[in-house]
Amino acid sequence: SSGTNGVESIEDIPEMSDLKQDVETYKQASCATQGFVMCEAAPSTHNFASKVYSPHDPKSFLKAVRKEYKLLQNNLPSGILVKGFEDRMDLFSVMILGPQGTPYEDGLFFFDVFLPPDYPTSPPVFHYISYCTDRLNPNLYEDGKVCVSLLGTWDGKGSEMWTSNSNMLQVLVSIQGLILVSEPYYNEAGFEKQRGSVIGVENSKMYNEMAIIKLVQSMTRMIENPPNSFKEEMTSHLKQNAARMIQRFQFWMEAGSGHSKQDSGVGLNCDSSGTAGLSRDQAMDISSDGDKVQGLQQDSLPKNSISNTIHFKPPEFPLFPPSKGFCLPMKKYLETFKQTVERNIFTPDENVNNSTVN
Repeated sequence: SSGTNGVESIEDIPEMSDLKQDVETYKQASCATQGFVMCEAAPSTHNFASKVYSPHDPKSFLKAVRKEYKLLQNNLPSGILVKGFEDRMDLFSVMILGPQGTPYEDGLFFFDVFLPPDYPTSPPVFHYISYCTDRLNPNLYEDGKVCVSLLGTWDGKGSEMWTSNSNMLQVLVSIQGLILVSEPYYNEAGFEKQRGSVIGVENSKMYNEMAIIKLVQSMTRMIENPPNSFKEEMTSHLKQNAARMIQRFQFWMEAGSGHSKQDSGVGLNCDSSGTAGLSRDQAMDISSDGDKVQGLQQDSLPKNSISNTIHFKPPEFPLFPPSKGFCLPMKKYLETFKQTVERNIFTPDENVNNSTVN
């Protein structure tokens, strides 16, 4: 198309033809749980779909977008999937897998991204798609706000701040590595100074309990209202990992708190000391002795599950012994999650207990 009033159209800029050639390559990429995929059109449900695509300096904007595409194509770490859109070069959708060794393991986190008209002078705008009330992380708000210094939404200095040489990949790596961490409590403003103290350890443990409960609640609601851009990937992820996720939470509760022989299914009986059915010494042994935890496995997990073939370890973050305030609601939320998975993810002849776990 030709520009009006003698102004060059964005389609006429040489950088646009180069970008289109790159896009054709990216479109060949297949959907997975990591990597960069180019789609034809942005979904109408994208949080920034109503924003007008009108870069202030089209040449600079397209150069920056092309740079972003190449970085995303070649450098995305495992556990991050990004989708770009041919009809909207200023929009992206992101899926981040909760990292291992954190309360967020096997969870899915979704973001919509918008590159503002003066990009790359200004940072991208991120919107976190929340599925729970309040926050499951100090930096991810229910209203969609993402607190990262690179985005200008969190205090930072020097290299932590956005410059025209910064890129979206840096933001994604920050979310994965600096937000979805093993002890998110210390990400709360001013709480880092509690690290190593008795009160800090206890507060971190309680925060992790809350984070796990909210993760299970979020995943349950996500299944019932999946994000438009990642429905296929969410379903595939849960078919592979939901059984392991449920059994890991069961095991953590039961190994960490002791298991009542009368208990069955996803639940357990906890007491206020968090050591139901075990002496204090036995409970301490469980949290420190991996072999002993594995030895509990046959007794503590449901008979109809596939867990005989899986070996779980105690969590690598503060959680043991879990409190009664964690165990009781967790039993209910985990059962609801399991039922929701079976109803929405698996076909009638499949079952979350019979799925293959790697």
